[in-house]
Amino acid sequence: MQIKSLKLTPESKGIVRNGMWAASQQTLGMVLNAVIGILLVLAVPVHEFGIYSYAVALCAIGSSVMSAGLSGLAVRELVNRRDENAVIVGGLTVIREAFALIGYIVIGLISLTAGDKLATAATLLACIALFGRALDAPESWYLSHLRSRQTASIRMTTTACLFVLRIGLLFLWPNIWVLLTLFAAESLIAGGLILARYLKDPESPGINRAGLAQTLPLLKQSWPLLLSGMANQINLKSDVVVIQAMLGSVALGVYSAAARLSELAYFLPVVFMNSTLPVLLKVRKEEGPESPRYHRMLQRSYDQAFWSGLAIAGVVAGVGSVVITQVFGDDYGPAVDVLVIHVLACPFVFMAAVYSKWIISEGYFWSSVLRHSLGAVTNIALNLILLPRMGVRGAAIATVASYIMATYIAAFVGRKSRPAGRQMTLAMLAPIRYGAGYLTGRKNRKADETMVNT
Repeated sequence: MQIKSLKLTPESKGIVRNGMWAASQQTLGMVLNAVIGILLVLAVPVHEFGIYSYAVALCAIGSSVMSAGLSGLAVRELVNRRDENAVIVGGLTVIREAFALIGYIVIGLISLTAGDKLATAATLLACIALFGRALDAPESWYLSHLRSRQTASIRMTTTACLFVLRIGLLFLWPNIWVLLTLFAAESLIAGGLILARYLKDPESPGINRAGLAQTLPLLKQSWPLLLSGMANQINLKSDVVVIQAMLGSVALGVYSAAARLSELAYFLPVVFMNSTLPVLLKVRKEEGPESPRYHRMLQRSYDQAFWSGLAIAGVVAGVGSVVITQVFGDDYGPAVDVLVIHVLACPFVFMAAVYSKWIISEGYFWSSVLRHSLGAVTNIALNLILLPRMGVRGAAIATVASYIMATYIAAFVGRKSRPAGRQMTLAMLAPIRYGAGYLTGRKNRKADETMVNT
């Protein structure tokens, strides 16, 4: 059977380029922040690294509150209501700043559980970044016009410049308070530059004041995505909160050192799926959700994700263990066990990148809420059970279990998401499937040859 090739139109190519710019921006930020984290391990005492990691982790939870689940919805509304773009951007800016304040207060209260005034102060400093990130609401307008390059270039330049400054400070004056100030400053600078770029853009509609009639419909639609984003960040960062509260900054520093190494691999599936999603959406739109080609592409993505994640897990475990023992020093010795356990989540992290994009393409937003909520509950419960018995290794086990729950097991809970669960199961059996397919094909070829010869 001949498989029809997929030819991209100029519009589709624009969508792919838009996605690649967004992916490049995310990738650069993730990689450079991970590098800073690893260098910080070498530059400051372990308890100070724990405080820094705690503050940055809680800021990530605050970001999920600040975004209010509106990122994707705002782009959709900006595409569908071109004549109201100025009002939508204005309303989005006000909503994000209001939710930034709510997130700042909530995270400040959570930080009181740390039992350490320095950890609370560091968190309040880092979370100033929320107000800067709220300023970049016009970024959605650029996304809706397939002009991600305009904002991505601003973010990448800001990130790269401050990365160089941080590197210099790490060698000259390794101080977590200075680095946390730069962490917050990066968001303020990037957000301010994006807003200024938008206001000066001759093609932009500007910003108009939005009333309740324009903002309330967006907020009502955003609840599933807001809850999903918050549950996801709680799932990802709750171990940090619990470790700090139960074991203190030193234990958190050890745990975070291992996490920095394991998370270096997590940007790979993000890049892959951001470039693949537009093509998947095009096939689905043209041929329908039951298209065999659409399902083959999804299955191939799951296959590649699981086995690539498994291979990368082995590499990160091997290389990371050497780095911890030979470079980080004796204080971080227990981080080796944490890393070896952590990387077991890689195949599921990689498949989660495919699964989350499939949820978006199908519009199953409540499935996203369910899976992240189940992951968060699993993570928190297992941390409370295992930390007193196993220390930071227990937190690593809880993290892996939460990823498996949120990515794989949760897919079988909802009726609509079960097809994804079945495809993930098939991905784990890919060598058997491909081997059986090869043997069957070889058997058929021999049968055909026999018939021809006779």
